[in-house]
Amino acid sequence: MKRILFLAVACMALLHATAQSIIRKYAIEGTLDGNIAVRLAFEVNDQNIAAGEVIYYKTKNAKPILLVGEPYQIDDSFYLREYLADGHNTGNWSLELSNGQWKGSWYDPSSDKTRTLSNVRVISFPPSMGGKLIPESPDHIGKEYSYWFNHSGYGAPMGGHFTFSGAGKNRVSFTAANVPSNIAEGKSEQGRPAVLQGNHFTYLHMNECDYGFEAYFFPQFMITRSVTNADTFYCFGAHTTLEGIYIKTKQ
Repeated sequence: MKRILFLAVACMALLHATAQSIIRKYAIEGTLDGNIAVRLAFEVNDQNIAAGEVIYYKTKNAKPILLVGEPYQIDDSFYLREYLADGHNTGNWSLELSNGQWKGSWYDPSSDKTRTLSNVRVISFPPSMGGKLIPESPDHIGKEYSYWFNHSGYGAPMGGHFTFSGAGKNRVSFTAANVPSNIAEGKSEQGRPAVLQGNHFTYLHMNECDYGFEAYFFPQFMITRSVTNADTFYCFGAHTTLEGIYIKTKQ
């Protein structure tokens, strides 16, 4: 009986992990303010998570930068953030496809400057810029996930992080905090770790209140979303949540 139950749970976890399939792919080239050549390519899965890469051709070595985000309000409208390997959010993209035409802009949080995307053309999807949405195996969850950015209105970097430790088969304990002010912070209850189903978990009654969130894990990042309504956001002493995109900084 125990063996049958174990197999049933394992099958459910596998189905949850493999259910996250790619449903759309996009790849475009254009220029920012008419003089900075860029290429963007990203995929979208059936959990409305988008990820890919952006390349700035005028930069040294033109190395790709990770893009992560989601559809914004309507289909074919996206908000994507770009991240370096240390979790530094270097810019944010707003993109919209309307009547077969792309338009968009790039925003720099450190300077509060916006550049307009123009001269856009659709290209074939480069395979090397995809593959960011492969579900992470439960035994490869990282020890730390972080993000930070230089805000033009503050003297210190803003951001947040999650740290994880193993708590049994497909179970992890965690601590979460936003920096530098630690407005939204908390941790899993002692003896009640998060239970992974594939690359996903849902954790309810955070900080012994009604707030709950879910997390999805991928090889380079995790994304968290609230699963309870706004009335539960008092959990952190202010109208804040643990929602965000966190880059794996420690394996």
